Formats: sequence, structure tokens, C-alpha cells
Amino acid sequence: MITRILIVAMTISLGTMPSAVAATDDQMDISIQEVPFDGSPYSSGATDTMAMSYVSSVGVDLFHWYRNDSIGGDTFEIDSMTTNVAAPFQIAVEVEGSWDFEVHSATAIHVYTAGSGSSAVSVGTLTLGDGYHIIYNDTAAGGSELHIDLPGPSGSSSGSGSGCASCPSPSGSPSNPLWDDIEAEFAHVEWKMVDGRLQYRFLGNNEASTLYTDLHQPSGSGDIEVSYIGDTSCSSLSMPAELEHDSVSVSSGHHYLQAGTSGSGPWSLYVSWGPTPCEADLNGDGTVDIADLITMFSMWGGCP
Repeated sequence: MITRILIVAMTISLGTMPSAVAATDDQMDISIQEVPFDGSPYSSGATDTMAMSYVSSVGVDLFHWYRNDSIGGDTFEIDSMTTNVAAPFQIAVEVEGSWDFEVHSATAIHVYTAGSGSSAVSVGTLTLGDGYHIIYNDTAAGGSELHIDLPGPSGSSSGSGSGCASCPSPSGSPSNPLWDDIEAEFAHVEWKMVDGRLQYRFLGNNEASTLYTDLHQPSGSGDIEVSYIGDTSCSSLSMPAELEHDSVSVSSGHHYLQAGTSGSGPWSLYVSWGPTPCEADLNGDGTVDIADLITMFSMWGGCP
């Protein structure tokens, strides 16, 4: 089953247009809402949806994403103007209907729409229509920077996953943590959803590559999967030993994972959460029941 992290806007009238942005290879959110991409939660009325497929930034001078409560969504600030002027970054989104993104600054930034080609991005409202879009920088321009808002669900507009770093779990369970802030200098930052699990990857070399994050558990406790190597730490979590991949319990509150702050050599951090895939759950609804049996019967017949 294909799922996506969606920010969904219910349009009240033909004159109401959404303004937002967000989500990853299935889904993602920041003030983002993750739901199955089958329309069931919004079965009536016209809808505009935007899902973030992935976010990737490779060694830019500064990568900063944060949950922006003032817009109910996310904000990206990506700067590669001074040192690593050829460092690439991409924010990929899939839109149904139309979606508005607010661009505060853009130098050597373009948007590629599958099947239509690329166009330059300028300051103001960036409206993207039906299709798959990649917002990216021109690495041959001698420097680039982008400051963009991806508003979340509010009123007639809503977004579904912006780069989302602070996305809820695919199930939308309150037991899952959220990212509030991710800031990296001269490091690799990547996140996406794979098989219903949100996956985050950070890596760098030497102390010049740094990572600071704020992982927020709103209430109760949750579990994340963590593995790392090198100068990586979090004083409030019981991290596994280096090179071990293990589950880590996240208590209510803020937890600051960081890397590259004091040591030398390479470092990397992998974090993920979400449901563990169940092979018997053929329709991907989180339950093994008669619906899965019907799905299996429907697949009987000759193999191609």
C-alpha cells in the first residue's frame, strides 16, 4: 500500500485557494498530518493535497528547518552562498489540485515539474498545480539560498508534509515524537518515508560539520530506532552503543540530539519511527482481518 504524509485543505468554495507546503516519499509533516492517500478522511467535498516525497541537502553552508507555529507548518532556510557554493539541495513534493508556498528569499532557485520542465522561483507566493515538483538550487550559479514557508492545515489551506522533519507517525498516533528544529552546517541531511516508517539520515566529517536538533515528545512516551557512529550524543536519551541499531524510549519533553560538536573524524546518525511492516496486512491498514483475505482472493489467477 502506498501511503503519503499529507497536509489536506478542504476548499469551501471555488474562490478559496490553499496556501501551504509540505511531506515525504509516502508522507511527511511538521505541522503536518500523515494520512493514507486514499481520500477516506476527506471523502466529501473538493480537496487540495500536498505531500512531501523527500528532502535532501548535501553539505550546504547552513540547513535550517523548524516547525513554525505561527503558520501552522514548516519553514526552510537553506544557505549555500559563501563556502560550499556548489552544494545541492532538493525538496520534492506531490500536489493534487493546487498548493501555495510562500517564498521570502530565493537566489538561484528553480522548481522542476515532471513532464513540464524547470522554471525560476522568485520572492512571493509560489503556486504549484497537479503533479510532482522538485524545488532545487542551481549549483552552477556560484551560490544559492532559499527561505520558504510551507503553511500547515488551517482554514481553507493546509499542507501535507514539508521536508518534514517533525512529522508525526504514519498512524498519526500521539505516542510518536515530532521534530521541532533541525539545523546542520556542512552536513548531509535527508529524510523520507519508506514502507510506512519515517527515516532521517544525518552525516558529516570532522567538527566543521555540525548537527543540532530538537526532538519533542508532546506527551506520554514513544519509541524511535537509532544508530550512529562517531561524535553523536543526546544527554537525555539512553542511546545505544556505537554501531548498534536499537530502540530508544523517548519520554515527554524536548531531547537535543547533536553531532560533530567536539570530536574529529566522520559521524553519522540514523533515526526512524513508525509501524513495523506486517507481511499479512495486505491492504496496509494496520490490521490483519477479513479485508486482507479478500485482497488475497482478488489476486488469485494466472501469473503474468
